[in-house]
Formats: sequence, structure tokens, C-alpha cells
Amino acid sequence: MISLRRRLIVLMLGVFALAWGVLTAIVFWDARREIHAFYDDRLEKIAEVLLDLSWHELNDEHETTEEVLNGVFSERLIRAYDDEAAFQIWYRGHLLVRTADAPAAERFIPGDGFADVLYQKQMWRVLHKIHSDGPLEVYVGEPFSGRTELVYHVIGQLVGPLLVAVPLLVVLVLVGVRRGLQPLARTECEIAHRSPTQLTPIALAEVPVEIRGIVGELNHLLEALADAMARERRFTSHAAHELRTPLAVLKTQAQLALRAPEGSQREESLHHLIAGVDRASRLVSQLLTLTRLEPDVTRTLRGELDLREIAREAVAELAPLALERGVELGLDAPEPARVHGIALALGILVRNLIDNAIRHSPAGGRVDVRLTVDAATVTLTVSDQGPGIPPEERARVFEPFYRVPGSPSGGAGLGLAIVQRIVAFHGGRVGAEAGPDGRGTTMRVVFPRSEDSPLHPLPAMTETS
Repeated sequence: MISLRRRLIVLMLGVFALAWGVLTAIVFWDARREIHAFYDDRLEKIAEVLLDLSWHELNDEHETTEEVLNGVFSERLIRAYDDEAAFQIWYRGHLLVRTADAPAAERFIPGDGFADVLYQKQMWRVLHKIHSDGPLEVYVGEPFSGRTELVYHVIGQLVGPLLVAVPLLVVLVLVGVRRGLQPLARTECEIAHRSPTQLTPIALAEVPVEIRGIVGELNHLLEALADAMARERRFTSHAAHELRTPLAVLKTQAQLALRAPEGSQREESLHHLIAGVDRASRLVSQLLTLTRLEPDVTRTLRGELDLREIAREAVAELAPLALERGVELGLDAPEPARVHGIALALGILVRNLIDNAIRHSPAGGRVDVRLTVDAATVTLTVSDQGPGIPPEERARVFEPFYRVPGSPSGGAGLGLAIVQRIVAFHGGRVGAEAGPDGRGTTMRVVFPRSEDSPLHPLPAMTETS
């Protein structure tokens, strides 16, 4: 499980540890450089003093060269600098003086200047210097151990307090992270204590800026869920109301059929019963279609298709119904109408529009289905010669279970609601307007030709839903 608190604590402690390590390394290398420079300077000064004193003794008028070579000045030099460093003094290729811990016969180092050598199983720092006025040489050296001890002493003095402060630092980080995440904990508590029916947005006043975007998206989701639940409640209420009537009619027709004597009266009652079953089946089918039309379910079914072919199939399928009602049904689609959508849903849309137009047209009337194509859109119109829809009612006909007053009985008021939902899925627009010559009704649906070109904006349609 991912813990933001744990990750913050580990990250902060890691940053502090890294900073502490970098600081320690910088202090170490700087102290080491300064201490080495100090000790090198000290060796060089000792070498210069030894050279000057030795050269002075060798050229002293009060002492003969034999006295010098016999060690008169050697004892004085050794007593004066034996505790400072190990050294050798060479004159004309002969070793004149050496301390006890300096080599007895060979030279300390072969070259001139500073050098690091392994002597007596440890590393030494040795300086070779020659007097400027004569063949007098000096070798001065000391072990690295003294330098190293001083470096670690300095590091201990500087870094030691930091190590002591580590536990305090851990406590401060824990307390700081906990206090810093308190607004997040409050937001979590508010969400956790909500009931499934409490879908009001979360107040953003005390929400941290870092998660305000997440909470904002959550609020959008809560609003969408609230709207969906409200729609479902209205839909359930309307569906229950609409189903109650056909079920009551079915029960009445069944009772009449049971009580009717043998013959035409019972047969008529059974015919009415079958018609009621057909109406109830159509209503249930429309309810199921309406509930299944969800964007998440249908998005994977999208593809490019020809709306003209769909319209042809719908006209051929509903031609028997038009013939039965004495309505002339025609299709005007001179060219392919390519759109991006769902074939099954668009088939339902076209069939619902044509079926609705046929059922509202009088005998001898006409229903015209027309497809027009331009550069950006495909327009489907279905016109009938029925009683028409008053302008003030045209926006409401797309509401579920709404029927225009005076409309023929038998419908549930779901056909145009299904049409509107399908059009919305396809990024189009649908509207009702007066039919040709002001007679009847024309349903106009406009689709974008490409999925990447939704209809925003479109020219305003009259009386759109």
C-alpha cells in the first residue's frame, strides 16, 4: 500500500541524510587539504631552519670542519628538532646528521621536493631540500598518522553534534509531516463519514492546493452521480406509473375474456388482450433501450458508417406499418452520408423517428425521410402530415414519458427521449419544427461528419431541445 506520509518522511530524511553526507564530505576534503598544507608548510620551515643552521655551522670560523664533521653541531640539531620531525643532513654526498627514526644509510627519497613513501610499514610525507649556496641537503619527514588523526578530530568536532541531533531531527520530521498532512486527513475524514446518498460537493476552502484538483474532479463526479440518481429516481417513478396502466388494462381484458361467453365477444376480448400485451412489450423494450444507452458501454462500438444505408433499412422495415395505416413513406438520400457512430443506436434513432411520424400521420398522409450532406455535417429530417406540435411544446417532447396533449393513445412518451439520448452520444443536435408548408411536424437531426469535429458550435436550430 502506498503511504504518502511514509514517502514524505523517507524522502525528507533521505534529503537530510544526503545533505549531511555531502556536508561531511566537503568538510573532510577541505580539512584534509588545509591540514596537509599546514603540515607541508611546517616541514618546509623545519628544512629551511636545518639548512641555515647547518650551513652556518659548517662555515663557522670558531670551529674547524673536522669538529663539525665529528658531530659538534649534530648533537645540538638533534636535541633541538628530534621531537619535531625525522631528518637527515647530507654534505658533499656524506650523511652528517640523522635522527633515530630516519634511515641510517640510504637517502629518505630519491627525488627533490615533497614525496609520499612507505617507510617502516607506514606512509610518510618527506621533503628533500638543497641549500642554495652549497652542496648541503636536508631530508625532513613525518608519518601520515599525525595528519590523519588531526583530520578525524576536526571532522568529529564538526560532524559529531549533527549525529547527536539526528534523533531530534527525526522527531521534528515526523511531527512536521503529521501537522502538514492534517488538512488532507480532515478531507479524508469528511469523505469517509459521508453516506451513499450525501452527494453534495466537498468544500474547497480548507482543501490543500496540492489536492484541490483531485477534490474538484471528485466534486464533478459527485454532481454527476447526484444528477444520475435524480434522473433514475424520476425515470423509476415515471416507469412505474406508465407500467401500472397497461398492466391494469391487461388484467381487465383478461377478466372480461374469462367472463365472456363463447363466441365473438370472447374473441374480441382476447384480441384486445393481445394488443395490450403488444403495447406493454413495446413499452418495456423502450425502457430497456433507454437504460442501456450509456456512453461508457457504447463508446467501444463506434465506427464509420453510412447513414443512408441505415435509413434505407429502417424505411424498408417500417413500410408494412405505413401500408397498414395508409401512409405514404418516402426516402430522399441522393448520396452517401458518412458519419462516425454506432450502427445499432442510429438504427433505433431512425426507426423511432419514422415510427413516430407514421403513427401521428392520418390515413392518406405522407412521411418524408431526407438526408442532406455538406462539408461538416449530415442532416436527417423526418416530416409528417399529422396535427403538429405547438411551439411551446416542442422542447418538452424529448422529455421521458411526456406526451403532447391530444396525441394518439398507445405511446409511452419514450421514443423521442431515446432519440435525444442517441443524438447526444453522437455529438449532434435534434429539434422539432413545423412541417413543410406549416403542416405537421419535422424532426431535424444534425450529426458531425467526423468524430474529431463535434457540433460546437452549430448554427442555432429553431425550437431545439
